[in-house]
Amino acid sequence: MKRELFKTIVSDILSDDFFSGCKFVKSVNTFVIRDGEKFVSTELDHWRDYEDESCVIRPIYGMHFDILAKWFEKFSVVKIQYQRLNPHIMFGNESFGQEDEISFKYDFSDYEEKFQLLLPMLKKNVSTIAVQYATLNDYYNKIVVPEITGEKELPDGGANWVFRYLTLGFLVDRENYPMLKDKILERVEWMHGRKEPNIECYYDRMDEIISYMENNVKL
Repeated sequence: MKRELFKTIVSDILSDDFFSGCKFVKSVNTFVIRDGEKFVSTELDHWRDYEDESCVIRPIYGMHFDILAKWFEKFSVVKIQYQRLNPHIMFGNESFGQEDEISFKYDFSDYEEKFQLLLPMLKKNVSTIAVQYATLNDYYNKIVVPEITGEKELPDGGANWVFRYLTLGFLVDRENYPMLKDKILERVEWMHGRKEPNIECYYDRMDEIISYMENNVKL
């Protein structure tokens, strides 16, 4: 019954016209709606609430741009199937002013009620992301610029964002790219000083990787 509940949720989502053209990647519990060289993803992170005997679902939405990732495949230490599914921008329901989790009873007693909450929520949030982050410029101006100008903090961990941000700036704001590069590499040095493990995977090849991007990536 527990396994059947989540399978039913996935099946009913896929049967809706909105999701009819999407792909469900079972290994990561993620719906992928592709639009040319980009896609919106919706991961249904879920786990069992033993006390309430329910399945708790937390949707995680994302946007992925192929041009920001394909060139990096030859350098990445991450398995390629995960690179190609990894969202570049991620949101939870809280980003849309909604409860971040929905619970379904394993006995299906509240299934119809909860599914009628989940499905419209997914459709609305996916549509919002697809519109608000439709272009590289949207990503750059809404996410990267506020972090570079100090309005928000740059990430303090991970490494993939470094190469995505540099690629974005190089492609859509070449005039300010040197300033962007300086700020990001300053952050890289700070993370290297803290022995951030993801940065350490690439630190010794940083110049080579960035040079490759600058000489090979174009719109």
